[in-house]
Amino acid sequence: MNTKQAFQLDEIDYHVCELQPKHMESLQKLLNQCEDYAITVEGEGVSPTAAQEIFQSAPPGRSLNDKFLYGILNQKEEIVGVFEGMRNYPSEMTWWIGLLMLAPEVRGHGLGQKLIRSFKDYVHLQQGKVIMLGVVEDNLAAYRFWQKQGFELVRQTEPRRFGKKTQTVYVMRRDLT
Repeated sequence: MNTKQAFQLDEIDYHVCELQPKHMESLQKLLNQCEDYAITVEGEGVSPTAAQEIFQSAPPGRSLNDKFLYGILNQKEEIVGVFEGMRNYPSEMTWWIGLLMLAPEVRGHGLGQKLIRSFKDYVHLQQGKVIMLGVVEDNLAAYRFWQKQGFELVRQTEPRRFGKKTQTVYVMRRDLT
């Protein structure tokens, strides 16, 4: 993963750190806490290798060096969120958010909004022009969240398989210029 990408979170109770393999167990714990996400997206519980899969996955034609993977940590240094994506994907000057997941106890308090605002500012400083992401059709709460952050629907994919479910993906984008 690319260690040169970093941004700061404007929040005194939390900070962002690049996740390393030493965080695998803590990340798996977070994923287990967020089983509602796995059920919404894949129609089944969290895989016991889900954290390892996040560390080892990249889109076709891309390497793990293109990827960023951050943890959102509380004051006790516990991972309460994960933020993953790619720079210059799917095109130059575009940044792709692959995953934003927050533990249930920190949702709904503005942390996600602050994270996206900080990330947007960072991407703009890095000369990024666009941020894109995909939301599966059954994740309506996420779709509404991204709309509130200024992202707009640009297209829908053909239905595709996620675990036990088949879903359309809503591709969204926010221009930074």
